Amino acid sequence: MTLADKLKKLRIKHKMSMSEVARRSRLASDHRGKITQGYISRLESGKETNPSLLKLLTLCDIYKVKPNELFLNPVRKKSKKR
Repeated sequence: MTLADKLKKLRIKHKMSMSEVARRSRLASDHRGKITQGYISRLESGKETNPSLLKLLTLCDIYKVKPNELFLNPVRKKSKKR
């Protein structure tokens, strides 16, 4: 799963629109962590592939996840072979 897929999945899981995420990013302690709706769209579509650490930390704060969760592949359960 790509970073774009994970970010979109997190946003949908939290039942937020892109504009809601953008509004919440305005509360970031550092102004460089603020994110526009257009930027979120580019991140989720995979067009933006090099987000700053501050923007990623802002998204982690909004989605209440640890930064490493964005980069780790989910553990898949092994299916039992018969």
